[in-house]
Amino acid sequence: MNIPVIVPLSVTVSQCIACIVSVFSADDLVYGVLHVNKRPIDIKWEVSNIMRIVEGVMVIGVSLIFIVQSSTAIDLWLNFAAVQFVGQLDNLAFALAKMNFFRNAEWELAKRVSEYRVHDNSMQTFKRTARIIWCVMLIVMIAGLSFIFYTQYNLHFACKSITITVGESSSAFPLARYLSGTYILDTTRINGRPVYVQKQGTNGAFLAYCGSINQWTVSSYDDESRGNIDDPCYYFDLQSETTRTYDVAEIKTLRLPVRNGGVVIGWCISCIL
Repeated sequence: MNIPVIVPLSVTVSQCIACIVSVFSADDLVYGVLHVNKRPIDIKWEVSNIMRIVEGVMVIGVSLIFIVQSSTAIDLWLNFAAVQFVGQLDNLAFALAKMNFFRNAEWELAKRVSEYRVHDNSMQTFKRTARIIWCVMLIVMIAGLSFIFYTQYNLHFACKSITITVGESSSAFPLARYLSGTYILDTTRINGRPVYVQKQGTNGAFLAYCGSINQWTVSSYDDESRGNIDDPCYYFDLQSETTRTYDVAEIKTLRLPVRNGGVVIGWCISCIL
C-alpha cells in the first residue's frame, strides 16, 4: 500500500483529524443504511439506498487509503479534500438542479424530491441509531489507524536490510573496501529514524540520520566506540543530500564530506523489506 516508514507528529495529528472528519461527513452511508427496507417493496427506493451505501463505503475506504499513505500534512489534506469533493458531487448536482441550472425537467424533479418526507415512527430511535453507526465507523477507523501507527512504530515498513556498494573510483577507493556491505536494521533509533549496522564488511560501520545537517550519514566505528553506535553527526565518511525523509531507500546521492572535497561518489543501494 506504499505506507511511509514513519511520519512526523504533525502528520499523525492530521491523520486522526482527517479520520474523524471523514466519518462524520459520511451521511450518505449512514442514511442509506437507515432507510433500507423502510418502505414496501420498491426497486427504485432500494437501489437508490444501496447506491448511497456503496458511495459512502468507497469514500470512506479511499479516504483511509490516502490518509495512511500520506507522508506530509499538505499531501494528506490535498488528497483528502479531493476525495471529499468527489463524494459530494451528487449533492452539488442536486443543489444546482434545484436552482434551475439545468433543464426544467431536472428542476421539477429536484423540487419534488426536496419536498418529499420520510416519516419514521420514532425519530428518537432514528437519531440514536444514526449516532451508533457513526460511533461504530469512528471506532473502526481509529482502530485501523492505530494498527498502522503501531506497525510504523515497530519499523514494519522499513527496509530490514540494505546493501550499499561504493564505487571504486579514485576519490572513493579507500572507502569502497570497508563501507560496502550489508547493513541490518537495528533496534536503536536516532533522531526518530531507524539505524542500520554493517554486518558484512571490513571494519564495521553504521548508517544513521544526522538531525543537525538533515542528512543521512555513513560512519565507521573508531577505536574508542568499540562497536557502539555513536553520534552520526560527530564524524562520518559519507553523507547524503539534505533531506527529511524517514526512508533510507529514498536517498538519492552519497558524497564525501566537505573536509574530503565533497565529491559525489558512484554508489548503489538495494533494500530488502
